[in-house]
This record gives sequence, structure tokens and C-alpha cells, in this order.
Amino acid sequence: MAEKNRIFITGDLGFIASHLKRRLLEDGYEVRGWDIKRSLNEDIRLLKAKDLEGFDYVFHMSAQAKVPLSIEKPLFTHSHNVDGTLSVLETAKEAGVKRVIYSASSSAYGDQAVLPLNEDMNPNPMSPYGVQKLIGEHYCRIYSSCYGLPTVSLRYFNVYGEDMPADNPYSAAIATFLRQRSEGRPLTVLGGLQTRDFTYVGDVVEANVLAIKGGLGIGEVINIGSGQNYSIDEIAEAISGDIEHFPQREGEPMNTLADITKAREFLGWKPVVDVIQWLKSYAE
Repeated sequence: MAEKNRIFITGDLGFIASHLKRRLLEDGYEVRGWDIKRSLNEDIRLLKAKDLEGFDYVFHMSAQAKVPLSIEKPLFTHSHNVDGTLSVLETAKEAGVKRVIYSASSSAYGDQAVLPLNEDMNPNPMSPYGVQKLIGEHYCRIYSSCYGLPTVSLRYFNVYGEDMPADNPYSAAIATFLRQRSEGRPLTVLGGLQTRDFTYVGDVVEANVLAIKGGLGIGEVINIGSGQNYSIDEIAEAISGDIEHFPQREGEPMNTLADITKAREFLGWKPVVDVIQWLKSYAE
């Protein structure tokens, strides 16, 4: 790396962000971050331009990323996911940041009649969270077109991997299943027939790193998924044979599957880890 670029990460104590932070430090970047977990009194909207002065890139990864919570408390999650994103973009613009890389979500798609899901489809979010993350994408595009702030939105599909959080009722299916197995309990499957595109956290990190180097910045939206999907039942069965079924929860689509053509073309990226194989090696 010719120069020591400085990078700022919002939500840097989070699951994906902490993996990214380690990778960036290993690659020689100077990294700083903000996370609400450091102080319950902090608010991302309190970031000021002086906090980002001298930083080249901002990864905006902070979010209230729980669909059920967004249904229960839409105003609270909107404040963080929409107002917080707008604040970060405005702050980055004032500070002269070179590019904002926004962690978007496949929840923007909702239920679609056709798979795989590609970025040109009309969004159909099914929850306040999906709407909020989609609004963030639009704000990124507008800040690029109206204010000249380079931005790119990476639409994550279901991300899994080492250090997944599994200590709250909103945890991702894989983390919850692994915790339940370790406790000797049956796996609680909500639905089971629905399919998801599970994407390894290391692959997601690689996509973010490539987004620094790529010639992007006009508000592009790019799917970051594995390009294949598995049913929740298949995932559960790969972990344990002791399974209990319950109704699928509200606000979630039946199927997801990413078309990753754009990620290959724009980023030169492709996923390398399969979730079933990862589960087998993780169990061993």
C-alpha cells in the first residue's frame, strides 16, 4: 500500500465490523471507530465533522439490525438506521471523506416472484428494518449525486461465521442453533422450509476491502451473497437431529438467493466458503 489510508468504522464492535477491523489492521490501515456499546449515552447522530477529519474512508456498519425489534419499536430503530445514516453521510461530506461504504441489507428485497435477486428488481421490504436500510441506500445515492460524496452500498445476505452473537432472542439462526446444541437443547426452528443465502463473514470482509480499492462511488448497490441457498431445515439438520418446529416469524421473506454478477464485475469478488462445509468443520 503506497500510503497509509485512515479508515473510520461505525459500529466497530459489531460482528461483521470487528472482523473487518482486524483485517484492515493486518493490511496496514490506520483504523478508528465508534460504537454505542462503549457508552449507552452515546448517539451516532452526535458525530461531528471534526471526528472524521483526516479519514479517507468511512464504513457505516452501525445499525439496529433486528427485524422483530424494528416491528416492535419502529421509531427507535428508524432513529438509528435512518437518522443515524443521514448524520454519518452529512458528517462525512463536511469532513471531505473520499468514500462511504454502507452496509445495506437484502431485506430490501422482501418477497420476490423470481430468484435470484438482482439489484435492478423493485424493492419490496416486509418490515420497518427493511424499509430503513433501503432508505439508507437512497440517501447514499443522493449524497453522491447531489453533493459529490462517493458512496457504495453493499447489500449483505445472511452473514455467519466465527464470533456470531448468540446471546439474545434476535440472534441469527445459525448462531442460535449452535448455542442450543452446545446447551444440549433441541433446535427451535421457526418455519423451516424458507431458504436463505448464507454468506461467510470472511467473504463479506473481502468484499468490503475490495470496495476501498474499486473505482466506485456513485451510490452503486451491490449484492454480497454466496449465490446459493439452503433451507433452514437443512441448516438445522447439519447441526443436530434434535429439532422442534414453530411458526415462521412475521416480516421475513420465504426465499432469498443473491445474484452476484454485479459483485464480480464491479469488485472482482467471489465467495469461497460454503455454509454446510463450514458447519461440518466448525463442529469438528
